[in-house]
Amino acid sequence: MGSSGKVWSIVLAGGEGSRLSQISVDPRGRTVPKQFCSVRGGESLLQKALRRARSLAGRERSLVVVAAEHRCWWASELAGHPEENVVVQPCNRGTACGVMLPLMQILVRDPEAVAVVLPSDHVVADESTLLGSMRRAIEHARQEPQRLVLLGLRPERLDTELGWIAPVSRDLAPVRSVARFVEKPSHDVAEQLVRDGALWNSFIFAMRASSLFELIRWALPWLTRMFTYSLIDEDRGTPAERISRLYSRLPSVDFSRAVLQEAGEKMRVLAVPPCGWTDVGTPEGVARCAFGDSASGAAASPAPVAGVRPPLDLAEALRTYQKGAGFDGRQSLPES
Repeated sequence: MGSSGKVWSIVLAGGEGSRLSQISVDPRGRTVPKQFCSVRGGESLLQKALRRARSLAGRERSLVVVAAEHRCWWASELAGHPEENVVVQPCNRGTACGVMLPLMQILVRDPEAVAVVLPSDHVVADESTLLGSMRRAIEHARQEPQRLVLLGLRPERLDTELGWIAPVSRDLAPVRSVARFVEKPSHDVAEQLVRDGALWNSFIFAMRASSLFELIRWALPWLTRMFTYSLIDEDRGTPAERISRLYSRLPSVDFSRAVLQEAGEKMRVLAVPPCGWTDVGTPEGVARCAFGDSASGAAASPAPVAGVRPPLDLAEALRTYQKGAGFDGRQSLPES
């Protein structure tokens, strides 16, 4: 494939969803990671993310990162997906490792690829607006291949549970430099961020795959060495054995903190118009989608994939929790 430079997508679906663990419990008492759940019925959040990924890169160039311990949920959902594009981590070691493992595979298969990375826990009312911005990010990444282009969403409300991106300038240019990141600000700080033209961090980004590897190597040289030595040395067992040994030695590393927040001029933020986006990472996010106080809950939900067990509905799970704990979706869950 050499110089094809085609678009490849990486869907991150290996997380635990711990902030929803008291809600996302199936009838057998198992905690279901949120990416394998739905909101208001229909297909799972993972399937929604896969639709976005395939719209950009097609089925043959869409990689899905999952954890081995979640096989009981993803095996049936990904039965029709190319087997070589299901990237199984022995365990979850954070988003930096979750990006590195599929990135190494993409570089072997298409060294000139442009990679777009997206999480699998978002609900979006206006998919066409989000996809349009993702395509613009890809084109900008082609024009400036040494820079990462991160999607920032124009805030539709004050939200103190999200990460925020403060651009260098307040102008309306679609692509801007980044001044700083702010994680989970107070209400007063969030109000100031809105006045300053800050954006929500979607953790959706595009960059030439080889440049992304170099960016990670610049920020985390030890991590790229570990991956490179472990995965390339064919004398040390099968690929699965080498990955297992590697992950047994890896710490958990967060990509946002370790790479994005250190990238400086190596990164740009592209502003996404309001599209009814919700990060379904908290009970408040579930309530916003399920109970209709956000446009993100308004879109019709497609039916589940044929032959796949219907996913746990987080809206129903939240209602069940409400009845037992008096939770109304607008306050934090009690500590477990």
